[in-house]
Amino acid sequence: MMVAASLTTTRRADPALSLNSLLLLALAIRLAAHFALPQPLQSDGLAYFTLAQHLAEGQWPVDNLGQHAFYSIGYPLVLAPFFALLGASANVAFAVNLALALLAGWLVVLVARACDLPGTARQLALLGYALWLPGVWNCTLVARENLSTPLLLLVVWLALRLSKAPTVRTAALAGLAWGAALLAGTSALPLVAAPMLALGMATGWRAQAMVAPVLALLAAAALVLAPWGLATRAMLGHATLSTNSGFNLYIGNNDAATGRFVSIAATPVGPQWQAMRARLGEMGATDDLGRRAIAWIQANPAQAARLSVVKLGLFWAPNLPDSNDFALSRAVTFVRVFEVIQYLLFLTLAALGIVRSGIARRPLGVVLIAIGGFWALHGAAYIIERYRDPVMPLLIVLAAATLTHIVQSRKEATRAA
Repeated sequence: MMVAASLTTTRRADPALSLNSLLLLALAIRLAAHFALPQPLQSDGLAYFTLAQHLAEGQWPVDNLGQHAFYSIGYPLVLAPFFALLGASANVAFAVNLALALLAGWLVVLVARACDLPGTARQLALLGYALWLPGVWNCTLVARENLSTPLLLLVVWLALRLSKAPTVRTAALAGLAWGAALLAGTSALPLVAAPMLALGMATGWRAQAMVAPVLALLAAAALVLAPWGLATRAMLGHATLSTNSGFNLYIGNNDAATGRFVSIAATPVGPQWQAMRARLGEMGATDDLGRRAIAWIQANPAQAARLSVVKLGLFWAPNLPDSNDFALSRAVTFVRVFEVIQYLLFLTLAALGIVRSGIARRPLGVVLIAIGGFWALHGAAYIIERYRDPVMPLLIVLAAATLTHIVQSRKEATRAA
C-alpha cells in the first residue's frame, strides 16, 4: 500500500506522460534485446531455472548439480508460481524479469523523489535506468540480479522514508524488504546499514527512540528468513541462507586467487573437490572451504590485504570488450564500447555527486552507506562485473542529480550575469 500511495503521489508530482513513456522505453528496449539476443539456459541461469522448476512441482529445491542451497533461493521463489501456472520456460522467466524491471524503474523514481530531486532529475534517472545496458542484458537472462536490483532499491527507498519519519511500520517494511533481499543474495547483508543510519539520524541517535523501530526491522527480517532456515535445516541438517559462502570466500582467498573468479579446479583444492563434496556433502564441503580460506588469510595477512584492495578496485573497473567481442560483429563491438562509455559517465557523475549533487546530507548519507556497504562486502570474496549491477541504479540517481544540479547552477549563473 505504501508503494502504491507513493506511486500515485509521484504521478501527481511529475509529468505522468514523461515517466510512463520512459518506463515504456525501458520495457521496449528489453523486449527488443530479448528477441535480438536469445540466451541459452546455461551456468547460473540453468541452476536458477532448475531450482524454480522443482519448487513449481512441489518438490524441495534442487539445482542442476544436485545442490539444495548453493544458489540463493529468492529468485527461484519468485519464478516458481509463474512456472506452476504457465509452465517452466525461458519466456515465462523473461516475462517475470520484465515485471521486475518495471518495478525497479518505478523504485528509481521513488528513490530520486525521496532524495528531494526535482522532476527533471527523476526523469534523467529513469532514462539512465532504461538505457543501462547491463540491466537490459540481465533482463534477457535467468539471473538473480533481476530480483536483487528492485529489492536493493526498495530497502534504500524505505530507509530514506525512515530518515524523515522513523515509524515502527516503515521500519518493519524495511526489515521485510531486507530479509527478501538476503534471500535473493547474501551480498545484501550490509544493506541493513541504510535503515539503521536513517533511524539514527532521524532520532538523533537516542537509544530509547530507536529501540522499537530497530526491533521491528529485525523481527520482520527474521520472519521472512525463518521459513528458508527451517527448509535448509530439513534438507541439510543446518539452517543457512546459502551454502556458497565458504566456497566464495575460498575462491577469493587461496594461492591461486587473483581477485576475479577462478575455477575451483584451478585452486589448490581442485583435485580433491569432487571427492570432498561426495564425502562431506553440500554443507560440509562449503564449511571446509571456509575454514581453509580463513586459515590462508591468517597465514598470509599481507597478501590477503592486497587482494582485498585489488577486489575493491575491480568492483568499479569498466567491463572492457575483449577479442571475442570484436570478433562477433561490428554491432556487438559498438554496443560494448557504448556500454563502457555509458558506465564511465555514470560513475564520474555519481562520484562528483558526492560534493555537487545538491542532495541534502541526510538522504545522501543513506544512499552512500548502501553503496559503500554493498561494495565493501565484495572485497572478501572475488569479483565478477555483474556483481555491481544491483547497486548501479543508485549511482544513476546520483549521476542524474549531479547533471541536473550542474545545469541549474549554470543557468542561475547566466541569469545573474
